[in-house]
Amino acid sequence: MALSCALASAKPQLVQSLVNAIEDAPITETPIHLLVSVGAMVCKIAAIGITYYHLVVSDQATDDCEKDVDATFQEEGVKHWRDAAIEIVHMSHPNMFFPSSTKSTLYVIHPEVAR
Repeated sequence: MALSCALASAKPQLVQSLVNAIEDAPITETPIHLLVSVGAMVCKIAAIGITYYHLVVSDQATDDCEKDVDATFQEEGVKHWRDAAIEIVHMSHPNMFFPSSTKSTLYVIHPEVAR
């Protein structure tokens, strides 16, 4: 199962400025759950002046989850989402969306990084 990505290879200053913008910008809408599968979830988050995604991958993720995540990002126009992670958080406890999981990883995806 290869449903993962590494931190964006963009300049560290760009990545840090996007992380700061996300942390400082108030969320303007309820996050939209674009995908909730057996082991992965994609949420679109709109904040003042910035739109980004949360990808949560649990240890329950399957090859079908990977295909669904790819299709979801394709539909959103984020073709190179694996190159757009600006923050990665590993959680060593069950995720409420995946109750039988034991761990999960949160990827913060910003589409402008992958351009």
